Amino acid sequence: MKNRIPFFSLIALMLPAMAFADIVYQGKRVQEWPAEAMPTFDNSRGAPQTRTLMKTTAVTTKSHYAAPKGKIYSLTLLVDFPDQAAPVTVSEVEDWLNKEGFNRDGCNGSVRDYYLDVSNGQLDLTNEVYGWYRAKHPKSWYEGLQGYSGSDSLMKEVFEYFDPQVDFSRYDNDKDGTTEAINIVYAGPGQTWGQGLWPHSGWSSERRDGVKLTHHQMTDMPGKFLIYVFVHESGHMIFGWPDLYWYGDYCTMGNRANDLNPVAINDFYRADQGWIPFVDITSDDVDNVTSLEVSRPGEFCYRYKNPARPNQEGLVWSYVQNKGRNKVLAGSGLLMQHYDFSIEGNSAADKLGLRIVHANAAGKSSDNPGDQWPSPGSTANTFFKSGTYAEFSDDAYPAIRWYNGSKTGLKITGIGTPGETLTFCIGENCSEPSSSSSTATSSSSSVEITVQKIALETTLPISDSYAPVTLDLNGNEVASIFGIKRTEIEDKVEFYGVEPDGSLNINTTGEGTGHWFDKDGKIATWDPNGTSIVFSNVDLTTMTTKIGHMPNKVKGGDTFTVRQALVYGSKQVTFEIKVTIEGGTTIIRNIEKARYGKPGNRIFNVLGQPVGARNANGSLPDLPKGVYVEVAK
Repeated sequence: MKNRIPFFSLIALMLPAMAFADIVYQGKRVQEWPAEAMPTFDNSRGAPQTRTLMKTTAVTTKSHYAAPKGKIYSLTLLVDFPDQAAPVTVSEVEDWLNKEGFNRDGCNGSVRDYYLDVSNGQLDLTNEVYGWYRAKHPKSWYEGLQGYSGSDSLMKEVFEYFDPQVDFSRYDNDKDGTTEAINIVYAGPGQTWGQGLWPHSGWSSERRDGVKLTHHQMTDMPGKFLIYVFVHESGHMIFGWPDLYWYGDYCTMGNRANDLNPVAINDFYRADQGWIPFVDITSDDVDNVTSLEVSRPGEFCYRYKNPARPNQEGLVWSYVQNKGRNKVLAGSGLLMQHYDFSIEGNSAADKLGLRIVHANAAGKSSDNPGDQWPSPGSTANTFFKSGTYAEFSDDAYPAIRWYNGSKTGLKITGIGTPGETLTFCIGENCSEPSSSSSTATSSSSSVEITVQKIALETTLPISDSYAPVTLDLNGNEVASIFGIKRTEIEDKVEFYGVEPDGSLNINTTGEGTGHWFDKDGKIATWDPNGTSIVFSNVDLTTMTTKIGHMPNKVKGGDTFTVRQALVYGSKQVTFEIKVTIEGGTTIIRNIEKARYGKPGNRIFNVLGQPVGARNANGSLPDLPKGVYVEVAK
């Protein structure tokens, strides 16, 4: 995390950039994680992946950074001090990290909301919170130790204290023997940059519950809620993204542009994660093809790889609009970036691992060495758009070439005016879009269905009269994804049930716009003696659904997952709804304290899977450390 630097300290910006990094590896600040410490994630063993069909003819390659998908569990441990008491409750911290629509102190959603937004619903970062623990020493003691030795001391102390309560292996989401996300949130503000408890992403040699607790991050809690720091440090810890010096406000890994509504992750990193599609432009396209493109904000990331170094260097561009998560930006239009993975992070103004190609800086071969935080911020003239900077080429931008000095050969012309969409021409002399076609295609790309998931959860009481509950389907978010008004959803979209294999089923089996599902989430017809168990009846006018179960077919603790979808044009929104049957449940956080209870009560893990029942004497079965749900018999 970076703090605002007073004017008299700007001279320090001339020092090597690694002096300002907030990644700490083996006690030393580094510009980016070294290769041996770079976060990884194996999705073949981890959380369930979402299904996304990309607008590109290119072969999808492995992400450069760690790219987890689906539900990721993160552990947050809270600590306060004899001289700095906890300013908020555990429940308030849980809301700050997880609650949909969290708005305390002006925050635009929770940390979980942020990553759901920027990932198009493909990453659900869910924090499980423990605390508060009172540290052995005053906060001033840890802050006064040399370098980050104070945070290392506190980290080990916190891990030791929570070890009896926490099953750390739960946070190894991909089961590779290493945890992905452990957070320490401490009471009070960070005090001195680069020392003590200053917020950072760190490295640990700790090993508990059979897993390595390597990557972690430390965030301060001064009492007023903000989400930037936690989001930024999570970017280092989970994905391995570096700090983007000399970059500006165009990504949360760059400047600290807004604490309450952090700017989105840049579209290049988002596409690298698979959150939005890459559209790959080849050298043959550049030489021989003229292609008119139409894009919505954040819809695609166009990429042209250096033919001589295709796995290392390239140019990327996308339509960025100063709304939503990017509201803080000073302008809108086509934002171009130059990347080179062979350069270690953003360590010098003349060569950056990732830099903005400023539309108004045709003659510049590097960025101003003084333009770190808070400069260069963002300017309207960074963006390519009609009326100011409507084209890009080697002739117009002779300084923006490959790092070996050779020309890129790329030409983009006819860049339009930012609006609901932005048009531009790869090459020149493109014709206008045909009014008879609603889908733009070209020889370099073809439009296919893009699937975005909205994950929802609800609980149902056991009932003998169907007794449904009503669940909100986030109509505003759906309308935003489709680019239509909420009031237009009912008339313009197509409605489907979704089978477990992801295929769409146009037949409705419930009341009106609804479906019955069996225990595996397969669409079924209503039959009290058949396989139908759970129903979801959608009302497109109110964008809600009524969910209930068949009488006499469920028991407390049962869980079911059902899926339904809306399709509009080339986009699909899939609602994935997890349904849990209530039954007099109790949360068990400390096995020792809950050792005895009512014989026969069933025990479930937090995923809703049965793990046993209380014995005849009321004792718990033999369970590893963790959080459990007890359901009354």
